[in-house]
Amino acid sequence: MKLRTDECRLVAERLGAYAEGRVKGEEAASIEEHLRGCATCRQGVENFRAVAGLLNGTLAPGRLSKDFAQKTGQRLHAITTGQREPLEVEYEELPETPAPTLLDALQSHMGSAPWWIISGAFHALLILLVFLIGMVVMQAKQDDIVIVTNLEKQEKPPEPEKKLERDIIEKPIPIQESEVVAEQTQVVVTHEVVEFADHNETDDNAESTNEARGEDGISDAFLGGQGTVSALGVGGGGRSGAFGRPNSAGGRLKAAMKNGGGKATESAVDKALEWLARNQEAEGHWDAVKHGGNKCDTAMTGFALLAFLGAGHTERVGKYKDNVRRAVEWLGKHQNAEGLVYNNDAGGKGYNHSIAGIALAEAAGMGRVKKTLEIAQKAVDYSVNIHQCGDGSEKRGWRYAPKQEGDLSNTGWFIMQIKSAKVAGLTVPHGGFEGATWFLDHVEYKGLLEKFPQFRTGDYDNGRHRYGYTGPGATGRLTAIGCLNRLFLGTPVDELRGGIEWMAKAGMPKRDHVDLYYWYYGTLCTFQYGEDVWKEWNTNLKDALLPTQRVGGPEDGSWDPTGAYAGNWGRVGQTAIAALCLEVYYRYLPMYR
Repeated sequence: MKLRTDECRLVAERLGAYAEGRVKGEEAASIEEHLRGCATCRQGVENFRAVAGLLNGTLAPGRLSKDFAQKTGQRLHAITTGQREPLEVEYEELPETPAPTLLDALQSHMGSAPWWIISGAFHALLILLVFLIGMVVMQAKQDDIVIVTNLEKQEKPPEPEKKLERDIIEKPIPIQESEVVAEQTQVVVTHEVVEFADHNETDDNAESTNEARGEDGISDAFLGGQGTVSALGVGGGGRSGAFGRPNSAGGRLKAAMKNGGGKATESAVDKALEWLARNQEAEGHWDAVKHGGNKCDTAMTGFALLAFLGAGHTERVGKYKDNVRRAVEWLGKHQNAEGLVYNNDAGGKGYNHSIAGIALAEAAGMGRVKKTLEIAQKAVDYSVNIHQCGDGSEKRGWRYAPKQEGDLSNTGWFIMQIKSAKVAGLTVPHGGFEGATWFLDHVEYKGLLEKFPQFRTGDYDNGRHRYGYTGPGATGRLTAIGCLNRLFLGTPVDELRGGIEWMAKAGMPKRDHVDLYYWYYGTLCTFQYGEDVWKEWNTNLKDALLPTQRVGGPEDGSWDPTGAYAGNWGRVGQTAIAALCLEVYYRYLPMYR
């Protein structure tokens, strides 16, 4: 035997003989040692034995001829190893008794059968061989893949972390029509003209850039000149001029899609309401400290309540009517004899009472529950008669403590409270609106363009309606508060055009610079203004809010408390205010479009 340097060629040379057991001694041991380490040659031997066993079992009583076995073994080995042609090998024949040839075996089996039977059997044999060779090729290719993988041991690169995405809810949470109470009273809308008080403009320091933001809507009623317009659509998508709610989930979605929202914004709102409902305390309030904020449960309960009301849920209707009812009851339990709603919270009485007062006024107007109407009315009486600075015709603004000289941050919330109360049909002393108008005039920067002509936004810009904190000034956040309050009090939008456009240019919502206090006022302002300013603002707002809402886990549906003032209100305020921003599409209908 001539042993080649490539041991696989030895197996190819003696495959047939070895498979049939005709190789003995050291030669057999050498082949077997090679087979133990070579899966390819083992597969060749097994393939040959399969073919030989099939042929011997069906066509001949004895073994295959040496020549047929040798050539078949070489061919199978070549196919197994992926070679196109059989290996050309040299071998020495071993002394061995010649075995019957294939034709001899066929003749022994067939005898003197007619020629057509012999021909048919022979062709059947050829077809069978072709089929078996095809199977061997397929198996060999599969084995080759496994061998390459094992040898190279390529490391599979780690899969990138998959980002969870919010599944879009096709239909918002429905408001059941069957739950509407027939005894709800119709809100009477009145337009009251406000007389302006004369005053001297004073210089004062503005509070840097961190001031407040508020909420509430506008009216579609036309009023010649400035004044208190009580036509303001408060609640989930009702007609402007009266409290209302969407008649169905589809109606809410339709209104959202018409005004710049859609399925994604409605899904975000519904998931936010789910988080707020899960995290409401048994007593009915929301614990700000538990969720990363300071103790300001009165204001945070007001914010959360407004988010439910904004989507159409009241004490009488909706999936979350129990959440609304318990929140209203908790606020009522923390109202003192004077009407102040307060629970020794951080931030002073001003912020907590006014924000809770807005929520109570809207709940009263939408639900028309007698007890809630009484609580909301007492809150208004306190705001105007006790907390507002000045008395009688000398009414001014609001601040942290009763009778304290006003600031626009606190005053903005109080204006929204008395505006919502007026729409709800509650009694609002006229001095409340007079003082509000006086204070807005006081903090407006009327001569801005004279000193800074570069701030002009267009030929129509009259240089007015930029606002400061406690005196004339101009910051984006305060200008948004001032312009929105002016709209509440009936100032035509064309008069405010320069201020609103300047405010929008001062800063659009950005995902990496979160300021929900500013975004809330700016969203309400630009929505009422419309045009390209609203389109750009809305695009930026959705890009900043929708991707940052938490998906999965216990905080699913909430927003992380980041950005300006987030350390005060925590996750509760962040989630409630974000939801209110995304309810803008139907909460108050646009009055000038």
